[in-house]
Amino acid sequence: MKQKGKIFKEADGKYNELLEKGEGFIQKKVEKYRKKRWQRLVSARSMYIGALLFALLAAGITYSGVLEETDLRISDAIHQRINRKRSISTIKIIAIDDKTVDYFGEYEDWSGSWMAAFLEKLNHSAEKAPQVIGIDLDCSKERDSVGAERLVKTCSKYDNICIGAPVAPERKRSVKEEAASLHEMQEIDVKMPFDALKDEVVTGISNNTIVSKDGYVRSAVAGTTLDGVKMDSFAVAIYKMYRSSKGLEYTLPKVDSEQTFSFTYTKQSEDYSIYSFYDVISGKVSTDVFTDGIVLLGDYTDAGIKLKVPNQRNVQMQEVEVQANILEALMQQRTGQPAPKAFMAVFYAIFISLFFIATSYSSGPLTVIIALLINAVQLAICVYINRFGYYVTVLIPMILIVAVVLCNLFLRYIIVLQNKWAVERVFTKYVDKSVVEELSRGGMIEARIGVERKDIAVMFVDIRGYTSLSESLLPEQIVEILNYYLDLAAKAVLKYQGTLDKFIGDAAMAVFNSPRDLKDYELRAVCAAWELLSSAEELNHICRERCGKEVAFGIGIHCGEAVIGNIGSEMRMDYTAIGDTVNTASRLEGVAPPGQILISKEMKDRLGDKITSLFAGEFELKGKQNKVLAYTVLGIQEEAMEQFRG
Repeated sequence: MKQKGKIFKEADGKYNELLEKGEGFIQKKVEKYRKKRWQRLVSARSMYIGALLFALLAAGITYSGVLEETDLRISDAIHQRINRKRSISTIKIIAIDDKTVDYFGEYEDWSGSWMAAFLEKLNHSAEKAPQVIGIDLDCSKERDSVGAERLVKTCSKYDNICIGAPVAPERKRSVKEEAASLHEMQEIDVKMPFDALKDEVVTGISNNTIVSKDGYVRSAVAGTTLDGVKMDSFAVAIYKMYRSSKGLEYTLPKVDSEQTFSFTYTKQSEDYSIYSFYDVISGKVSTDVFTDGIVLLGDYTDAGIKLKVPNQRNVQMQEVEVQANILEALMQQRTGQPAPKAFMAVFYAIFISLFFIATSYSSGPLTVIIALLINAVQLAICVYINRFGYYVTVLIPMILIVAVVLCNLFLRYIIVLQNKWAVERVFTKYVDKSVVEELSRGGMIEARIGVERKDIAVMFVDIRGYTSLSESLLPEQIVEILNYYLDLAAKAVLKYQGTLDKFIGDAAMAVFNSPRDLKDYELRAVCAAWELLSSAEELNHICRERCGKEVAFGIGIHCGEAVIGNIGSEMRMDYTAIGDTVNTASRLEGVAPPGQILISKEMKDRLGDKITSLFAGEFELKGKQNKVLAYTVLGIQEEAMEQFRG
């Protein structure tokens, strides 16, 4: 408001100074200056209001999470495609598959001896043993005492064994309850290895994954507290064991208050090297392939846990493969947290409002180019930030940028239309509407010198007795009567789709079949003249009231070829018609008696029986070597006029 007041204060000072000097023409410029500055202020206000609305929209969409599922789908496609190229081959999976079950029976019925034999086979040589063996199976029951004793004894000999402790699936709840329960171990059933075994191995919570709102697994619980003892998840425990065995430090993932972290997938289902338990135990697969790596043992039968994963939406992944992906994400430091919604809401609100303001003054193509560049940059930034452990939404800024671009283009289109309509409205005050449409054909008003030959009908009309009428009235009264008469002429011409070419004092010239092509344009010209002649009584009524006199119209019409188009100079031109046809029509109007319509023989021949006419005689017209035959129009056939009645 202060800025607006300052602008008007400066304008008012200059305005008063110019008034004192009596410079009236500059006074108009000052008024124009004030108006222009006001329009700029209004335009700026609208721009800031638009920026504010987009800021609120950005904040609302981001904070509400209304597009979260769709955004996750887009983000998954981007992040998973990048991460698949960064896979490592350290992790191998041994599957309890259908072949294994056919030979050994269901896992629940196994003796501990089979598992002991498996561990002994992998660890037969210290130099070729895996760094970590992760068993993602339920080992909470002893089953048989002999087998259990052997398993405990075997595990006590090696320090590379980690057993997963699954959470009973029947106790799983909602996403938030699930994360909180896994964190505090409240009211959940954890199947720990049986007592003798758990003291000889490292234990981690196995099915620690968190299902997102859309049903896909993108996060997991890092650890929990069970009976006052801190306990890592299965993947975190293996990660620690592997790094420690290599003499390396490990970096734990960033977690939230519920001890959860997000991760990105490296591989799809069955992308890992998978070996059958039967083939390994029977010696068909050499244990050398597992040397110095990480081995995960898991259920690959139909009874095993399968999860929906974002990097392959049409196929579910075995739980042990999900654990492998979590482990690989930990090893490659590809874990993190979603960026806080409140922060992102504020950030996107500021970003999109600035983008709206920046593109408000740019052209349409430039706005699109800027939008494409910013979209590419923000996509690259999202991918880059993801590497540092933060997940930033990809879709929301894209949608907002596109919305701003569409809004700006739409507003610019509306402004262009408004300007075009404004110009046309003003233009039609001086030029016939059909001429404006012809000049603006193609979307732009463009006037260039150029003509063409065309067959047209030309009508001239003039007030008879105008001179004596003007002598008895004040100039203001004359102008009022003249405007009324010219308005009658304009309405009659436009009714029959003619073009009002020009006003010449108390005379008017109209053209039919230019610039628009018309059917029966000769008849239209006569109908317009008849309409005008019929309305003469309205004008006479005014004249009798003002000065006690009456007026009449004299009308002349001729048809034929003429030259039409923009005629004049580059600085000043008229869209008009010239030629002998125009001159003849003008001369016929000059000799037409008051209250009559004179047409040429050419007009009469073309109209035929559509009109009733009477031979008016032969006239010597100025500029014509031969006399011209003329006819008085007495009437128009009702059937002929019917086509023009809508």
